[in-house]
Amino acid sequence: VGISRMFITGVSPVTMDDVTSGFNIGENISLYPAFNEILGLNKQNVIEMLTYYHEQGVTLPDLNSLSALMNVWYGNYRFSKNAKTDLFNTDMVLYFLKNLIRLGTIPDEMIDPNVKVDYEKLRHLIVLDRRLNGNFSHLKTIIETGGITSKIAQSFPLEDLIKPKNFISLLYYFGLLTQEKDEKLIVPNRTVLNLMYEYFRNAYEDVDVFTIDLWHFANLIRNMAYQGDWQPVFQFLADEVDKQTAIRDFLSGEKVIQTFLLAYLNVADYYISRTEVEMGKGFVDLYLEPFFPKYEEIKYAYLIELKYITQSKFTSKVLQEQVKEAKNQLRQYAADPRVVKGNRGVNLISIMLIFRGWELVHCEEVK
Repeated sequence: VGISRMFITGVSPVTMDDVTSGFNIGENISLYPAFNEILGLNKQNVIEMLTYYHEQGVTLPDLNSLSALMNVWYGNYRFSKNAKTDLFNTDMVLYFLKNLIRLGTIPDEMIDPNVKVDYEKLRHLIVLDRRLNGNFSHLKTIIETGGITSKIAQSFPLEDLIKPKNFISLLYYFGLLTQEKDEKLIVPNRTVLNLMYEYFRNAYEDVDVFTIDLWHFANLIRNMAYQGDWQPVFQFLADEVDKQTAIRDFLSGEKVIQTFLLAYLNVADYYISRTEVEMGKGFVDLYLEPFFPKYEEIKYAYLIELKYITQSKFTSKVLQEQVKEAKNQLRQYAADPRVVKGNRGVNLISIMLIFRGWELVHCEEVK
């Protein structure tokens, strides 16, 4: 008796190229909107799971707050540009709930090790002959802007894997990008963003561009969170950039420096780092919001305004103009009622960081 119908899952686009080349009646349904919800949990599913355990006597925090937290870390997936429903990653949701039920609190590690795409799987695609290639530039763009515009390739041969359009498609199939609309692919959630920061740091270290003691730096961030001791954090990075000259070629432009800072500030998870947040009729460059669900005793939150002056345009007059502008902006942001309410009464510190090219030339707390 022959096989009349076959349904295959878990096929990579590279394997798909081989499968379809000798299997010419196959149909790839991966991007069809009708099958979107096969691939995850919707919001109602998550609420029902939380409600079930609550009714069974499991002590849980506020269900709406839990659902919102899980959405930030594990949600916002769409697997077709025409899909109408956002999804949660099933593995991440079950990991979170398992720890919540066992421990009575959220996990120490918000990211399940099982969902991590190992850096080694991407390494040969972004590093060529000990140098960062064009795919690293795409990765950097995705981190800087939160996404990229590209078509998704349904299949491609192994030898074409390194091509940029296929690299971006591979990030999608790995779950590191998801569909928004048209051909816009975005970073879905905080878990993926933190993984991308990790790849960013690994790539710099891999080609000997920039390497720091991450354990020591994480302790500096802890002191920043609990003691308000912020100067050593930025001075440490500035000193390392001064010593490790190879990184300087990569630090040109305010957005680039912002991404660089974010990649290292997220070594520790005391804060949810937000960029370009609307506050006080403006947009703050960096807002370090305490991760209260995990660290209830954090004492300090931070607003950070970055200014970048090119080497050729730098003068003391230009510097003072930027200092004045940053002070006005930070005072405006800090007065926003939403910031005051969101920080739950912790100390809010406003900081300006002014760069001349790669060099940090001025840092100051604004009151």
